[in-house]
Formats: sequence, C-alpha cells, structure tokens
Amino acid sequence: MELENDPLRDVDNFMKTDQFKEKINQLDSGINLLLEEFKKLYVITKMNPNNEEYQTQYQNIINSLASILSKLFFISNDVQVNIDNINKKLFEFDALIKKERENNRELKIKIGIVENKTYAASEMISDYRDIYDERYLRNWSLFLSSIICLFTISIIYKKQGV
Repeated sequence: MELENDPLRDVDNFMKTDQFKEKINQLDSGINLLLEEFKKLYVITKMNPNNEEYQTQYQNIINSLASILSKLFFISNDVQVNIDNINKKLFEFDALIKKERENNRELKIKIGIVENKTYAASEMISDYRDIYDERYLRNWSLFLSSIICLFTISIIYKKQGV
C-alpha cells in the first residue's frame, strides 16, 4: 500500500550503533596512555609542588582527560537524542499500523469476509478467547442448573413420600 507521506524516509537518518562504537573506540584508544601518564605525573607533582614544568604537564593531562570526558558526554547525549527520535518514529509507526488495521477490517467487511465466524480458520485463531469463554460459561451453567434440578427434584419427592 502506498502511503502519502512515506514514514520510512527518515529511518536512514538515524545514527547507527557502529558510528557510536567507532567514536567511543577512538576515545578509548588513547585513554589508557593518558591514565598511565596521569598516575606518574600525579605522584611527581605531589612530590615536587614547586616545579612548574611538572605542574604544566599535569595540568595538560587533566585538560586532556576533561576533554575526553566531555566528548563522551556529547556521545551519550547524542545516543539519548537518537533514542528519543527513534521512539517518536515508533509511535508514529504504531499509529499508522492501527490505522491500517482498521482500514483492513473495513475492507474485509466490504468484500464479504464476515467476522466472528467460528468455522473460518483465520477467525478461529483471533477469536479463541471468546470461544473458550462461551464454552466455559456454558459448562458452569449446565453444572449449576443440574445441581439445582437435582435439589428441586429431591425436595419434591421427599414431600410426596410423607
């Protein structure tokens, strides 16, 4: 069925997981070296607080780590935005599916496919709950009516015997 506004046109605009993984792997590749350097410079800086060269290197490492953390935050934010966009698109698809199901039901009625027929296999599949409920209630009503009839018969014959 042709739709006026093709809902699938925007699906390719979403970022793929591979793109996010690639960005994270790029950031992860240098983080271990930075952390090792940070450990070393942290100890040296705390041992020699007056040395400007170590202080500058230490501050550069801290800035690099902060930069990586901010990039990771942006990636996380992009992932969340992408998830929100996908959810919006899924809700649109859900509404379209409901609309098309209603159209399908109306078209079936127009071409003569009668709903709720117990001998039609496709309808039996969709109506199995209704059939079960009807039979369940019928069985209980037969059981209860049998007990009431037996009780009534026993009362009538007990009174005649006296």
